[in-house]
Amino acid sequence: MPATNIKPAERKYEFEQQLTNAINHRRRLRFRYEYDVHYRVFDPYILFKDEKGRYIVGGIRIKDESKPIKKPAACKYEIGLITDIQMSENNFVADPRFKSARSKYATLDILCAIDR
Repeated sequence: MPATNIKPAERKYEFEQQLTNAINHRRRLRFRYEYDVHYRVFDPYILFKDEKGRYIVGGIRIKDESKPIKKPAACKYEIGLITDIQMSENNFVADPRFKSARSKYATLDILCAIDR
């Protein structure tokens, strides 16, 4: 997320609902972020409000279509900066090592997580 984003982006309730559905049904999705032209393929694991008041989705970025050789990685994105979401018909298998009870999430307001 860009460091220049001083205050939280405006909430996008429709995207929050789509992400919640994707987490609950373990559905892979594609989305565009901020000024991107290309999509990212993403497996969403958790939706939370961080200490700065931003609504965040965390999970595994499977593919960044602008950088196809990039390896999958854990990432988080501010939902208010997502510009488009496309839900896939494909399900994903969640990494069993993911735990929303970890200390890094302890002080955050978790709205949805794959292990809850």
